[in-house]
Amino acid sequence: MDNLIYEALGIGLLLGTLLGLTGAGGSLVALPLLLSLHLPLRDAIGVSLGAVGLSALIGAIGRWRAGDVHLTPVVLLTTSGLPGSWIGQQLGQLISEFWLVLGFCVLVLWSAWRMWSNASLPEESEKKPMNRGMLVFIGLWVGVLSGLMGVGGGFLIVPALLWFSPLSMLAATATSMAVIALVSGAGFLMYLGAAQPPLQLLAGLTMGGACGVLLGNKLATRLGGPMLQRIFAIMLLSVSLSLAAQKLFTAAV
Repeated sequence: MDNLIYEALGIGLLLGTLLGLTGAGGSLVALPLLLSLHLPLRDAIGVSLGAVGLSALIGAIGRWRAGDVHLTPVVLLTTSGLPGSWIGQQLGQLISEFWLVLGFCVLVLWSAWRMWSNASLPEESEKKPMNRGMLVFIGLWVGVLSGLMGVGGGFLIVPALLWFSPLSMLAATATSMAVIALVSGAGFLMYLGAAQPPLQLLAGLTMGGACGVLLGNKLATRLGGPMLQRIFAIMLLSVSLSLAAQKLFTAAV
């Protein structure tokens, strides 16, 4: 059981650092690693939501004080994301693990390609207007994916904020953490209604995530937007390939 605490601390530290650095990626790393601890997929999804939600809350508070969190996108994404999370949890009971993992990997690879491509483009001098309708639509899908796969949705939120709002990369990552804290937290509470995850696992993930997100916040303020996007894209690619190798290819052998 002691090993479980140390492993949970390590997973929490990694997911928190990525969350603070890029505004996403915590759950993308947490889910495969929790599965490697031989947790059932449904339990791994629920525990991932709790760890990511609390880590994002801690990170968002610090970035709020720095003035990086923007309320309008938070409200738009969260109000559509909360019902989406419930829908996702209901769908998760009907879809097999293979198709869940396959869809997860494809979506992450697409996001990585888009982020890497955008990092190579010159920064636009004119700020884009906020497209509220697209943000509401993205928020709904973020909620569905949160409930379905245990992901915070930052890998969709950050690109959406860059494409459909005037926010900078630094502001997008901070705003993303606020949305993740609310949507993932709500999903975790729904999960707790039907499960009892190991308390030591949750405690280790929470402590590691809290330390990691504070570290990631400090790193994010020292790196430029294009560098953050490339780090984000590489992280997405590595996690997708790792999960595919672990769950898809080994199952096919």
